[in-house]
Amino acid sequence: MAYPTATFQAVSVLLFIHFKSEGGCVDYLSAKKLSEMLNIPAPTVVKVLNRLNAAGLITTKEGAKGGTLLARPISEITFLDVFNAMEHGKQLFKVHTEFNFEYEYLDRIKEKAMRCLTDAEDSMRSSLDKVTLLDLLE
Repeated sequence: MAYPTATFQAVSVLLFIHFKSEGGCVDYLSAKKLSEMLNIPAPTVVKVLNRLNAAGLITTKEGAKGGTLLARPISEITFLDVFNAMEHGKQLFKVHTEFNFEYEYLDRIKEKAMRCLTDAEDSMRSSLDKVTLLDLLE
């Protein structure tokens, strides 16, 4: 099963910002530098940064010495925070329910299937909420 790569790209961006700022190398990192160092296309990095900024996970500064910083420590950023920032609350499972026939049990089958998928999504979100970015480093 494959999920969009944006979530992992966002985790990579956040951890890279963390390492660079912790090491005292830079205050703010530009989208261009992130793109070069992480081998992620610049337009993709910009989209990732926009979503992370909108979610309050990073702060940005315009200008010659501008760029991106973490808005809070990685110990306070969960994998779920990143996932939600990138996926904008989308459902994980897209289900086709429009059929061109009637079947006596079809509605009950669809309800049970949707409940099963919703439970799986809730379990995944709960699991992601238990892992911080700091946990990934330990």
